[in-house]
Amino acid sequence: MQVNRLTILVTDQDAARTFFVTAFGWDCVEDHQASPNKRIVRVAPKGGDVSFNLATPKPGDESIMGRQAGQRVLGFIDTDDLTADLARFHEHGVTLVDGPRDESFGRCVLVRDLVGNVWEFVERQPE
Repeated sequence: MQVNRLTILVTDQDAARTFFVTAFGWDCVEDHQASPNKRIVRVAPKGGDVSFNLATPKPGDESIMGRQAGQRVLGFIDTDDLTADLARFHEHGVTLVDGPRDESFGRCVLVRDLVGNVWEFVERQPE
């Protein structure tokens, strides 16, 4: 078994698609209207096996948007070039929560997405 897709709740699918593609540097792998009331927008880190559905919340789920992992990191993203990621984050106004900092496993930074979820981008040390 392997995970192939997760859902991120967002207020606006167009804004979220733009954010993840431009600010995070991900690919849009799907965007289509499945039915009159359902649009599927899916993004994925370049070269990754897991994608993320960018979905608007159902009634009653609005309060968990941006806090889907509570106060924890929602996703851990391995990257080959954290310096380039940091430049792109700065260019697109991404909020840095912590870092960049050096750890035993590599160089990392915590950032917020457009609805408030925290992500950790890690450039791993060669083994």
